[in-house]
Amino acid sequence: MNILLLVVDSLKADHLGISGYHRDTTPNIDELGEGGTYFRTAIPTMANTDPSIASILSGLYPYSNGVRDIGYKLDSSVNTLQKILHINGYKTIGHDIEMRECGINLGFDVFNPLIWRITNKIKSTIRKTFDWKYDVNPAETLTDFGIKYISEAKNEKFFLYLHYISPHWPYHSPQSYENMFDPDYKGEHNFNQINGKIKRSELIFKNSLSKEENKHAVAHYDGAIRYVDYQIGRLLRHLENLKLKDSTLIILTADHAECFGEHGIYFNHGEYLYDEGIRVPLIFHHPELQKKKIETQVQLTDILPTILEFLNIPLIGKIDGVSLLPLIRENRQVRKYTFGESSKSYFGEHMRVYFDGLKGKWRMIRTDEWKLIYIPHPEQDIYELYNLKNDPFEKNNLIGKETEIAESLKRNLFLWMDKKNSYLEEAKSEPYSKKDEKKVKERLRALGYID
Repeated sequence: MNILLLVVDSLKADHLGISGYHRDTTPNIDELGEGGTYFRTAIPTMANTDPSIASILSGLYPYSNGVRDIGYKLDSSVNTLQKILHINGYKTIGHDIEMRECGINLGFDVFNPLIWRITNKIKSTIRKTFDWKYDVNPAETLTDFGIKYISEAKNEKFFLYLHYISPHWPYHSPQSYENMFDPDYKGEHNFNQINGKIKRSELIFKNSLSKEENKHAVAHYDGAIRYVDYQIGRLLRHLENLKLKDSTLIILTADHAECFGEHGIYFNHGEYLYDEGIRVPLIFHHPELQKKKIETQVQLTDILPTILEFLNIPLIGKIDGVSLLPLIRENRQVRKYTFGESSKSYFGEHMRVYFDGLKGKWRMIRTDEWKLIYIPHPEQDIYELYNLKNDPFEKNNLIGKETEIAESLKRNLFLWMDKKNSYLEEAKSEPYSKKDEKKVKERLRALGYID
């Protein structure tokens, strides 16, 4: 049995065709979901890449695995999925163009190999000499990598992890995809620029773009999704051609979603805990799993224990996630609550953070019907309560009306936070080198997290 784990950066759950989206963004992902178990609502531990993926690969919340935000390293003692599978005879292969410094490479036999990056750079340079308009996209690079290593490992058990970053801001894809959903647009194009005229922070929190340009930004985002979907289709067809698809457990999800102004934040994620930034899809595909759509929410920490139970591999050490197989096979409820925390905001324009560091983070508890958001404040802590069934866009704060529900959720949230004390302590985490710190800052700037 092989394992293929695909993480699509910034992929909103409601922008898939299988979810009823009005654009044809995901034909290949839709086919995968229709042929497997599709969870409409999966919740990351944090709406930022490093901590979210660290939680996927460890089955642990950030305060347990050490990755509290970008700039933290995974505790090297954590038993990650790749370590466990390696011990059980799997060839473990990973490629993550975006994140190389947080420590998730530990346990992979092959991870972002230097020789691959050099070879790919040479091939791209040669191709551009014949076609100067050719633009190498990370999604194409990632898929080529996956195809190469699947071919090399086809006669042994393998675990392949790929992180597709392209839907992340600035929503870049080849031109035919960038323009496919608004081909006649002739207006301004400032939403994905960092220049002297518009600062990134002003776009995120003080968006002054026209209604048309904001729609144009979403069209670019959808085009980037469609291009990644095409690349995922290439990968799945390669599995079929090698007659490996039926012997491969395929998991597809996202690290977080993306905000387009629903609560006053544009083209970003992480600072808030509303569903537009944290609700992502999750698909498990294998012939032995039922074809079904599941409405009940799950947490991305649940991926690791689900894979291990499916493979009959015992868990090693502490785990925060739960296996989803009872829910898939027997419709048996496996969790009542999902939890999350906000990431650090690198912009002073975010006016709803009242403390520095971990103490200033927002926290959240969510059920299928209710969500409570907790915002620390020096004078009086702020709470927001939403009925997700009646108010899915979280516009009507019921904290003063549904007091009994609010108090119950508060109690369970604080239990998760260990009464707000140990939760604020730094988990054991290896320090970054000066070289890694420089790389992290360069990545933050390139991704638009800092001006």
